[in-house]
Amino acid sequence: MIRTFLASLALTLSLAVPAMAQDKEAECRKIGQIATNIMTERKNGSNARRAERRILRNIPNKSKNDEVLAVQLVDWIYSLPEAQLTPEVSNALYQTCMSQ
Repeated sequence: MIRTFLASLALTLSLAVPAMAQDKEAECRKIGQIATNIMTERKNGSNARRAERRILRNIPNKSKNDEVLAVQLVDWIYSLPEAQLTPEVSNALYQTCMSQ
């Protein structure tokens, strides 16, 4: 399930992440942090809608692409089994983003 999502996310990331390496790394870190924040919301008992609102409110330098990506990440992370809510999720997103 993680691999399937990461494959479909690759296209979205290629549109959302700037070409410059320094900017790209910052954007990829931001994506990983968004995923970590969503997992924290879920572990703290927030429902998906509440988590989405909180995450969107707290994204620094938010763009429209960030909003779209965050909504997709909320849906995906809330569909994962609880056992898969590990730092590996954020790391995999970061690595996928950096490889684009």
